[in-house]
Amino acid sequence: MSGGSLRRTRAVVVAATAVAGVVALVMPTAHALSDRLTDIAPGPELDLALRLVCAVAMAAAFALAWVTLRRHSDEPLAFATLPGLIVCGIAVRYLVRTLPAAAEVFPSAEVRPALGAWLLLGVGVLLTVMGLAAGFAAKRR
Repeated sequence: MSGGSLRRTRAVVVAATAVAGVVALVMPTAHALSDRLTDIAPGPELDLALRLVCAVAMAAAFALAWVTLRRHSDEPLAFATLPGLIVCGIAVRYLVRTLPAAAEVFPSAEVRPALGAWLLLGVGVLLTVMGLAAGFAAKRR
């Protein structure tokens, strides 16, 4: 594959990953909906402020992918590492708070994180990896 083809592939992966991140933010990150429909107190949910930070990070990653496609350059995409690290940090913080193994530290830890939380972590990891790959590609030139 040529450099331009790899650049386009990386940019498309980052754009698709950012869209998947928005889907993960819309999905409940804990089984809170079913808890709210019963008399059980709802489990911990990703705070609105953290959701907004993740949404801004997704918008930034999408914009970086778009700029990469427009400028035919890997340099903007290298900055996708930063939104990826932010999303990873938020997702890991949430998962550590809610994983069952942390029951001694957090009483609410019996709540199992839903698919949205794991998807958000995967999005953060993929954005970080794509940003690093773009950074190394730009450095090689």
